[in-house]
Amino acid sequence: MAKYLMVVLGLLLNSLLAQHVIETSLPKPPTWLKEPPTGTYYTYYSGIGSSSLSLSDAKEQAIANVLSEIIMGGEITAKSQITTYQQQSTLGNLSEVTREIQQTGRSTVIQGLQKEEEYWETIWKGSETIYRYWILMKKQKPEYAGYDLSVKQGYGFAPVWRSILVPGWGQIFKGENTKGIRLLGTEAILISTFLVSQNLSHNYSRKASLERDADRRTFYNRLSNRSYSIGMVSGLMAGVGYFYNVFDAITGQGVKKYALTPIYGSDSDLALRLTFNF
Repeated sequence: MAKYLMVVLGLLLNSLLAQHVIETSLPKPPTWLKEPPTGTYYTYYSGIGSSSLSLSDAKEQAIANVLSEIIMGGEITAKSQITTYQQQSTLGNLSEVTREIQQTGRSTVIQGLQKEEEYWETIWKGSETIYRYWILMKKQKPEYAGYDLSVKQGYGFAPVWRSILVPGWGQIFKGENTKGIRLLGTEAILISTFLVSQNLSHNYSRKASLERDADRRTFYNRLSNRSYSIGMVSGLMAGVGYFYNVFDAITGQGVKKYALTPIYGSDSDLALRLTFNF
């Protein structure tokens, strides 16, 4: 009995200490939370901050983490206030840059550094509220300074013809792997059910036609009709799913693109627009 109570108390304690997400800025976390994107023209940095005080405090921590990474890596072109981590005597300058980015989304001290995207969530852990904030920042590489490099978010007709050929392929092409696999799996099951049911219906109908006993002939005809109905419903659902798959390939935005990495000499899925600013 005591052992049982200990198990129950342990489960209750674990439930109380578990994290519960209260609010998030986006329906689902972006992909760059695990690893920053890589590209030819920008260097990307991500930082995370956590605070029990406020979301603003968590945001300040995340920006400071990004700045520390950039400065320690010596990957900046900066004004005289900040040159390298070793030359930075106080945290005052870093705090000023952090506040500037927090307010404007970019830095005038670290040239070319700007916010790309942010994500935050509020969680309930134990008996307190925790604010967590992630920021993705990018800095244009020096050799491409002065160019306006933008990412075309559309995927063109490529996902459409893929989804016409294989349901779910277009969604996978747009980075929606879970949706694409579900569509592909559902269509495979429905089409398989349709083919198997129609084959069973044909076999039962054939047995009924060869059966001399009236009761058994009725029994096989009933099985044939049932299999035929299941097959038709499955086929209808497969057709609806197929057209939804094509419609979604046309209208769905797909996963957001962050980095530009064009493939020269072949069809590129990323559009590169260069406009030099004189």
